[in-house]
Amino acid sequence: MSKSAAPSSPLENPLWLFSLDFYRHPEVEPFLLDCQERRGADVCLLLWASYVTAAGQLLSDESWRVAERGLAPRRRMISSVRRLRRWIGRMRPRTRALYEYCKRYELKLEQLQLAALWKLQQETWPEDRPALELAGQQYGLLQKEQARWAGLIESYRAQRG
Repeated sequence: MSKSAAPSSPLENPLWLFSLDFYRHPEVEPFLLDCQERRGADVCLLLWASYVTAAGQLLSDESWRVAERGLAPRRRMISSVRRLRRWIGRMRPRTRALYEYCKRYELKLEQLQLAALWKLQQETWPEDRPALELAGQQYGLLQKEQARWAGLIESYRAQRG
């Protein structure tokens, strides 16, 4: 990967900023959450693959494996907080404050996950595979799902640029 200027904070890196902006783009949130629910996909890894694709770069199988395995403990933690948040959410409105706290904590954990991916992004890897192809293979995304995802990224890029 090409080296980028160091962000002012490891948490406020270009991948995080891209993720916040891309996630708000029409149809991205439902697509990513559907991949999470139906395919067991890690949304942070999908955002990373989206970032790499939007930048016109490739990933290596090795970098994907390192990310997938190395971030598994954080992924389990995020999943636990998400399950707790959803459980608390069923008791709203009495639990609104606790629900919002869990939601903010889950977002902070995702920000930490993306910071770790950004750090990994700065390493030198033999870039040889399209990121969407790697993610699609990992999560069993059908070609039509990968094509939809590519379309969302292209629409985002066209709107930004």
